[in-house]
Amino acid sequence: MNVIILNSGKGSRLEELTENRPKGLVPLSSKETILSRQIDLLTKCKVERIFITTGYLSQQFVDYCSNMFPDLAIEFVYNNQYDTTNYIVSLDRLANEEFSDPVLLMHGDLVFSQDVLCDILKQEGSCVVVDGNAPIPQKDFKARINSDGMITEIGINVFGPDCLACQPLYKLTSSDWKEWQLAIRNWCEDGKTSVYAEDALNSILSSMQLVPFDAKGRLCREVDTKEDLSVIQSIL
Repeated sequence: MNVIILNSGKGSRLEELTENRPKGLVPLSSKETILSRQIDLLTKCKVERIFITTGYLSQQFVDYCSNMFPDLAIEFVYNNQYDTTNYIVSLDRLANEEFSDPVLLMHGDLVFSQDVLCDILKQEGSCVVVDGNAPIPQKDFKARINSDGMITEIGINVFGPDCLACQPLYKLTSSDWKEWQLAIRNWCEDGKTSVYAEDALNSILSSMQLVPFDAKGRLCREVDTKEDLSVIQSIL
């Protein structure tokens, strides 16, 4: 299993908490950060090959992981355009990497429970986390699901009775990841670098079988604001 953790953004909505550190290193408690919790749960699931995309304060990730996880083979992929592009460019930096095994892709500000992670890793095909118990968010990702149970669109401006709240935790077959990578490369070559990688994904979903994995109210949510952080800390 290959893991990609997206950590190139500034996390400016966390205000002073990210003035001098990247969002992934924001503490959840005195014992763990968002990133250390992700990696601890991944290693419990025997995941060993981890790629972390970086941008803002990138060296802090390198130093932190060197100190906290010296025995893990973590590869860092730097996006020097992090301040002017979206993470579609960070993913394009991985275009030359060969992934013969499935890919687990997540945002660096995602906090999830061990059981959600273990369950999504058990899925046979390609899937992404949704939550049928959660209210439809106005500003975050939603997934549109057709009558066959397939996801046809993911985005912020996706609304309707056929939509569910969606969290950016994907398990993808190697072939589906390669197809998404190719779409990402094409979009970046066309200068579409300020969009979400999901926009490139939407252009190929008709040829993929991406199914929803329903977390059913279990913990799997992003830390976008200080209010989000407080809620997650109270849950933990």
